[in-house]
Amino acid sequence: MVEIEFSVMENMEGDAQNLLPLLEAFEKQYHIHVNLVGIPWSKGWGEIAKFGIYGHGPDVSSIGTTWVGSLAAMQALRPFSAQQVRAMGGAEAYFKANWESGFLPGDPRPWSIPWLGDAMVFYYWKDKLVEAGISDAEAALSSDTILLETLQKLQAAGIQYPISLTTGNDSVILHETAHWIWNAGGDFVSPDNRHAAFDEPAAMQGLHNYFSLRPYIAQGSLGAANAEGLFVERHSAIQAAGPWLGMLGRQQHQDWGDRLGIAPMPGLAYSGGSSFVIWQYSQHPQEAFELVSFLGNQPAHFPASPHDHQVPVRRDVLHMPLTEDDPFARTYVESLERGKHFPTMRLWGAVEDKLISTIVAIWAERNANPGEDLDACLHKHIDPLAQRLNIVLGN
Repeated sequence: MVEIEFSVMENMEGDAQNLLPLLEAFEKQYHIHVNLVGIPWSKGWGEIAKFGIYGHGPDVSSIGTTWVGSLAAMQALRPFSAQQVRAMGGAEAYFKANWESGFLPGDPRPWSIPWLGDAMVFYYWKDKLVEAGISDAEAALSSDTILLETLQKLQAAGIQYPISLTTGNDSVILHETAHWIWNAGGDFVSPDNRHAAFDEPAAMQGLHNYFSLRPYIAQGSLGAANAEGLFVERHSAIQAAGPWLGMLGRQQHQDWGDRLGIAPMPGLAYSGGSSFVIWQYSQHPQEAFELVSFLGNQPAHFPASPHDHQVPVRRDVLHMPLTEDDPFARTYVESLERGKHFPTMRLWGAVEDKLISTIVAIWAERNANPGEDLDACLHKHIDPLAQRLNIVLGN
């Protein structure tokens, strides 16, 4: 019997084991044994990059969508053939942002197949908004300008710090920041991926809007990699987060009931998730694809996989009863449908890493020197970063 190795990302150690019943069913049907490896998200890129650098590791992996470009540019991945793409339903079967995250600029070959979706949304406590005289929550979160007015109303009603955002060293901080940059008309890199764009006027305006939320964020959460605790304990009224909070939170806190609400982030918001890749060094690429096809064509569920709290990425889920009947599921998939992904490019990993550390540093400075001019603070951190990255991107 052929054996292949499959790696997946884990939120908690041991999560991958929840996939074993599916893999046993796959083995019975295809007579291919799968050795499963779990990799913590906290060690993710470092571990995944080693497979490409050293040419040794699993045959097939599920990885963060933002890593695909760097690995493809390293020639570490095997592209999916036109026949394989047809077997998965073709590009039209997937949400646009998730599908496009598998392509390098100017290259028609798909380097990944979407599997699990992640979309940024707003969660809110319905009763806290009502207490502040806000009866229409979706309208109160329908634009960045109106969001600011909503936060002011909540603060006036006695909620000192009404919103929770990630301000510490976690990749999700960039997922959140992207919303304000994109909604101001800005972007991270130029269309040709050879210059930074986050220092241009539109992006700087977006950063200004984002960091202007500081008076509405609890100082105790500034610098925290996970700000959800304040929201879960109902000290804040609004939280930006992905599907994990709504899925895992409602599962763990039965008392939330109808108190928890959900709304899409207005305008553009980050959508990503996890995608399948087959490694160039694999001696069993066909067997690896059989696993991709088996897992990727499973009936839609929320969550989409038993080992993670992400959502289906196939468009047919939009019109299924399990989506139409659940406002949380509906909001997730509608956010995926209109979401935007980060650039799939050779050096995105370096850009992402530097941006995250810079955003964290700005939050720390805003906390230590709240009276400092915000625009001066932004230029002090953003301008030199753009200059350094322009040298790297231009080569």
